[in-house]
Amino acid sequence: MIKYEKKINFQNIDQELINIFKKIESSKFPKGFLDFINYSVSELFVNIKEHSKAEIVWIKIDINMKNCFIEISDNGIGLRKSYLLKKIYPKDDFVAIEFALSGLSTKDSQERGFGLYSIKKLVSVLKGEMIVESGLAKIIIKDNQTISQKIPKGFQGVKTILKTSIKAFDFYKAVE
Repeated sequence: MIKYEKKINFQNIDQELINIFKKIESSKFPKGFLDFINYSVSELFVNIKEHSKAEIVWIKIDINMKNCFIEISDNGIGLRKSYLLKKIYPKDDFVAIEFALSGLSTKDSQERGFGLYSIKKLVSVLKGEMIVESGLAKIIIKDNQTISQKIPKGFQGVKTILKTSIKAFDFYKAVE
């Protein structure tokens, strides 16, 4: 149905989001699933724009009749450094990812950041898998379990991978 893979310069991120939405909107999905795709991709792009200081963004979307795979990564400063710049002090890259997945914003320590938190919730409702990599940390969330892995060489920036089967669900109830 949809195969989309591209490396883009940061300054083209808004136009690329429009291109992705046009491609996705022309496809038929079960109730709520198109909302999941649009929300997830737009939130990941917003995070890159607001926090990453990236120059390059990589996008891979592969959606067939049964499965959805979305991978969006950047070469920015990563989650830990983003928090440190706002005087929020995660002890390591694992804690920085956990902060982001729990909804702690890198804009302000008193603010909530619902992007990765809500995506995690949606992926869980869809019984899928979410992977977040930043620095020396990789966190995999699947079947309501969190698995932490060390990345030997580290990852500059942030990479987020979403894997789900395609099915109908109540998007708005899931994000409550």
